[in-house]
Amino acid sequence: MKTSNDVPSKLRGKLSSAIRLLPIALWMMTSSGCTHYKVISAERAVLPLRTGESFTAPQDGWFVPDARWQEIRQAIARQIQELENK
Repeated sequence: MKTSNDVPSKLRGKLSSAIRLLPIALWMMTSSGCTHYKVISAERAVLPLRTGESFTAPQDGWFVPDARWQEIRQAIARQIQELENK
């Protein structure tokens, strides 16, 4: 059974560790040079896949290997370049 004396001491311990981490977090945010942060949704996350592992898609959609994606991006970039040069 917990006594009322245990709660303040545990809370103090958690607060002191958070306070010690606060200057480090502030320094990291100011020294990174980022002016804003963007949070991406979980469905846009990049999932690494090792050879021999199977992939289960989190949702319906198109899942393109890196090499093929690079080919598609380069083809689109060439098309854009041609349109801009006309």
